[in-house]
Amino acid sequence: MEPLRPRDHLPHTWSAFFARHGSLTPVQEQAIPFILAGRATLVSAPTASGKTEAVIAPLLERYLLGPTAARGDAPTLHILYICPTRALVRDLYERLAGPLAGLNVSLGMKSGDTGPVSTSQPPAVLITTPESTDSLLTRAPRLLASLQAVVLDEIHLFDGGVRGDHLRCLLQRIEYVRAYSQRAAGVDPPIPLQRVALSATVPEPEAVARRFLAGDSPAGEAAIVAVSGGRQIEAATQPLYGLDDLVIALAQRAGDRLGIYKTLIFCNTRNEVEQIAAYLRGRLPFEAALFVHYSNVDAARRREVEDGFAQASVAICVASSTLELGIDIGSIDDVALVGPPPSLTSLLQRIGRGGRRTGVTRVLCLPRSALEDVRFAALLELASDPALAARFQPAASPFRPSVLVQQIFSLLKQSPTGGIRLADLRRVAPGEFDDTVLRQILDHLVELDYLRHGGLGEWRPAQRLHDLADRHEIYSNIGADPLAAVVVDAFSGRTIAQTRRVLAKGETFLLDGKLLEVVWRDRYRLGVRPVAKQRSDETLRFTTAPYAVPVEVGQAMAAHLGLAPNQMALVHGAEHTVLFHFWGSLYGALLAAILQASLWPEEDDGIVSSLSEVCLRLPAGLARLPAWDEFLARQELRRLMPRVEPSLDLGRFHPLLPPDLAYLAAQVQCDLPRFEQLYRAATLVSPPAGLRSQLLELIE
Repeated sequence: MEPLRPRDHLPHTWSAFFARHGSLTPVQEQAIPFILAGRATLVSAPTASGKTEAVIAPLLERYLLGPTAARGDAPTLHILYICPTRALVRDLYERLAGPLAGLNVSLGMKSGDTGPVSTSQPPAVLITTPESTDSLLTRAPRLLASLQAVVLDEIHLFDGGVRGDHLRCLLQRIEYVRAYSQRAAGVDPPIPLQRVALSATVPEPEAVARRFLAGDSPAGEAAIVAVSGGRQIEAATQPLYGLDDLVIALAQRAGDRLGIYKTLIFCNTRNEVEQIAAYLRGRLPFEAALFVHYSNVDAARRREVEDGFAQASVAICVASSTLELGIDIGSIDDVALVGPPPSLTSLLQRIGRGGRRTGVTRVLCLPRSALEDVRFAALLELASDPALAARFQPAASPFRPSVLVQQIFSLLKQSPTGGIRLADLRRVAPGEFDDTVLRQILDHLVELDYLRHGGLGEWRPAQRLHDLADRHEIYSNIGADPLAAVVVDAFSGRTIAQTRRVLAKGETFLLDGKLLEVVWRDRYRLGVRPVAKQRSDETLRFTTAPYAVPVEVGQAMAAHLGLAPNQMALVHGAEHTVLFHFWGSLYGALLAAILQASLWPEEDDGIVSSLSEVCLRLPAGLARLPAWDEFLARQELRRLMPRVEPSLDLGRFHPLLPPDLAYLAAQVQCDLPRFEQLYRAATLVSPPAGLRSQLLELIE
């Protein structure tokens, strides 16, 4: 491919996006020619490398501004830009609004925080989420008939999860709408949609491209643009025995002449966010604005926090994973992590928020135990060594059939006849689900009163589905049941947050780090006001998915401590033996169940117990693991399933699957063949004295 001459290839967008820099970044130089040529393209590069501009500028040139752009009098949606969060939708909209206005290109956004998209005056570029894309397909599918390109932002956050499965179904539905429209206009075969995906650096970009780009480009298979690199990580570790240690650590770093004025503190749960924010208020030894950010806080309040934190000169923001992504919150000098994140991806997203001005990412790791200290160390080693990280890459997750339940509901909402046939569902279902399985799902939904039989070979909505659709609860595969209560300001009526906990008048609780009292209650609305009491009746609780440490992180911890691959450490004590397996939460629980059933079957449950995600307590020593017994492993996995299911990311509609299919889907996500491979390869070793001491510290 000939060298890129930017001003020649980007005559319309060069000034808007690149002129102030005078040149292109490496990822832009490599990606723009492929996208201009119409190729499906995966752009994989570190944060702040210019990926957004590398994608949006050539798409505008190709479809809206250049000589090959479609011309017409009626406003038409040309580019759909799909983001993982509503906050990122708004942030990206604000970043692109100015340049696109200067190019006379209309821009819109759609999410749960915005209004509907105009069907008569649609924008040329629409930024949205998968859930709002689903809603758009049901309400105005014709808008997508003229779509020419789709951008999948932060695709690594979708891949391997239930939202990634959802996104793959949506892409199939969009392709069908476009193909139907093109054939009606005499275009046959239809011209495929150009798909472009953006990602952080991932070990297997080709596999990601196969799952989401699927070689649909008219110019051939997907192009892979992978640029390595990133900011230097400067990590410090401070044990956190109590929240006063956090106050001391923040004060020390603010006074160490490191140029730290703004700190972003990440917690792993929303309840931790509340507790830490409440503790910090009034206890900081220096003047700093304090902000709180997590998903249950109302959208308008979240925007106030984002804007306020971005504009503040000295500030601390306590957040959950909602600020992992590239929302504009200004320059962050320091990132503090209260406990290690659950995965390497999460760690990279969190620490990637800091150091954009200096090129150095400063991270304060706050472990609350020796176990968390080791997990931090292992994750930081993976973050600093991409080759090492590739060794501990999680396997791709199979498609979750619960997404098909949600798609049935969505397809029924879209259907102009009010019914659905097997062929409609077959168009979005992966090939491994044959007609027998699809019919089984549909008939089970009839039994549950979500569907009813219509004409021959047709299914229609029943009352329970009508109720679900009326509450707009059919478009998302994440979350649980509709939230029970909306917390509002008692006097202005402004929405503050949502929670399932319905409190009585007069009760107090902590929210946003502040003490609030329920002044009035109107069914599921709670009117609250701030109060000056010293103690609350409770901290407002939010349902949080179980925290499960993946096997990849456990294995990285073992490598950090010096254990060879496949080694388990056996430490004998006076009363019991500890087996350090480093297999993570799920496989550790299954290993405990198998050892109990194999070696101590007559004893009560619990004689083999899990001490943490890395070790088990045994009543006696072992020379080796018992011989592999697949029947026993499957039996114990079935018995464990109710306990482990919540941590498997099976999707909110998983309980609506036929029981046998639901169990099979959960079992597939557990990946028993991988467990068997680990089990058969495992060797038990007696650790040397130094390692033995380190291991025993993990259970103190």
